[in-house]
Amino acid sequence: MISFICNNKEITVDCPGGLPVLDWIRSQSGLKGTKEGCREGDCGACTVVVGRPGKAGIEYSAVCSCLLPIGEIAGCHLVTIEGLSSDERHGGNDELTPFQRSFYDEAASQCGFCTPGMIMSLTGCLLGSSELSVSAAMESLDGNICRCTGYIAVKRAVDAVMNELPLKCENRLEMLIDKGHVPSSFNTISERLKKLPVCEDSTDGTVIAGGTDIYVHSSDRLSGERPEFLSRRDDLNFIHTDHELVRIGSSVTFSQLRESTVLSGLFPNLKSFLSRVSSTQIRSRATVGGNIVNASPIADLAIVFLALNASVTISQRSVPLSGFYLGYKKLYMQPGEILTEVSFPVPERGSVLSSLKVCKREYLDIASVNSSMLFRVKDDVILSARVSAGGVSPIPLLLVKTGEYLCGKTISEETIKEACLVAAAEISPISDVRGAKEYKNELLKAQIRAHLTRRVRQ
Repeated sequence: MISFICNNKEITVDCPGGLPVLDWIRSQSGLKGTKEGCREGDCGACTVVVGRPGKAGIEYSAVCSCLLPIGEIAGCHLVTIEGLSSDERHGGNDELTPFQRSFYDEAASQCGFCTPGMIMSLTGCLLGSSELSVSAAMESLDGNICRCTGYIAVKRAVDAVMNELPLKCENRLEMLIDKGHVPSSFNTISERLKKLPVCEDSTDGTVIAGGTDIYVHSSDRLSGERPEFLSRRDDLNFIHTDHELVRIGSSVTFSQLRESTVLSGLFPNLKSFLSRVSSTQIRSRATVGGNIVNASPIADLAIVFLALNASVTISQRSVPLSGFYLGYKKLYMQPGEILTEVSFPVPERGSVLSSLKVCKREYLDIASVNSSMLFRVKDDVILSARVSAGGVSPIPLLLVKTGEYLCGKTISEETIKEACLVAAAEISPISDVRGAKEYKNELLKAQIRAHLTRRVRQ
């Protein structure tokens, strides 16, 4: 039994926790505004907003319902497009929200299939973003695709609404209610969630982190299962420093990484890099532990953490990340074990973390080749360097010899060329849909050059 609030109604369902929320919405709730598109988290048509009780009240974020197990929303507030319109202040009449009205006025909707998802992404931004700005609102649409109108009309519609909002306000929810973005019933959600029946968790052994990858290829199988959801474990959600060690819980999401003051203080460029990883909806769900355990050869976080000399904690034992990957999709883990933490030493003063990825699309795409370099430079002499790369090996790879070669060298054209030759001897790329092996070799060379020369320009 799973209990939650859908829009303004308390719901209890008797179904497997692995059932995608999209399937419940479309087939069991009678709510048809949420659309089924790609079922891979790429198009944004199925976007909903989920509010989860947190330390600062209800924390809302936009997510793809096709990749969201219904067990994840137990004790939460699920908001669909229908939940934005009805308001007892207006006698229950369905009135357009400011974004809906602006989309109509600016002709930002044509066939209308993508529009509900866009409105929900923008509403999630209003409820959960750290700032209210046009740029933040437009970024929230990074996971929504429209094939009819183009995006100029959408931007006009967003501009018209966001320019009417205050940049800062003491009570954002009250302001959004007053301006008609959400119903006044949102004010009651926090107390109502506390009164929902709490059902005992019952699992069948399946463990899911964010689910943003496994649900792409295993949704049908998982629909009938009762998984254990690691993202609901508060003991796995933390970011802090401890005796010169940065510790990150495995259920921390990409969005939390982007907004972490701890990480931004150490690595000012990391937020920009993470902005190119997936979309707002996926970053709200994808977790640190899931990205590492998924063991993709081009896992973005695995590449970053390899450069940072990270270790992972598994069943109370610590394993260097560089020794965690034994082969393609093979891990130094036993069945039933769970990755609980990632940790790495606080870099020495003056260290620079540079992370790059090249994709067929600049955003929302899997890398052809990605790489990271953590290094210290004084008077153009490289004092230390750790280099990692993805897409050039069956596993996320630490380029040990390349890092060793760079140490003590002066940044020069000769050094860069020789480092590229050393790296080429360490990798073994294959030709696939993301590029020929020769192309990937050249991409890594270009990225090594960019890591070093970008640092000089800074």
